[in-house]
Amino acid sequence: MPQHKIYASAYKTKNKTNKPKGVKQNIKKQSKNVPKKGTQVIIAPKKATAVQQSKISSQISKIINEKNEEMLKARADKDQGRNPKS
Repeated sequence: MPQHKIYASAYKTKNKTNKPKGVKQNIKKQSKNVPKKGTQVIIAPKKATAVQQSKISSQISKIINEKNEEMLKARADKDQGRNPKS
């Protein structure tokens, strides 16, 4: 009946296993410095004039769209018989 004491002592003395010679160790890969998906990062182009032109063109298109919206609203109000806002 003293067998349970023998087995208990056997489990306490576990040895770690070693890899055989010639096996490479696991190495953590270093992450690259890449922006995450979804971030709106503008990569600077080689020419600064291209940046300025794109900014100006976007501002112009915003102004034109606002003017068009105002004209369409005024036309729709006029067609419906509403009084224009002063």
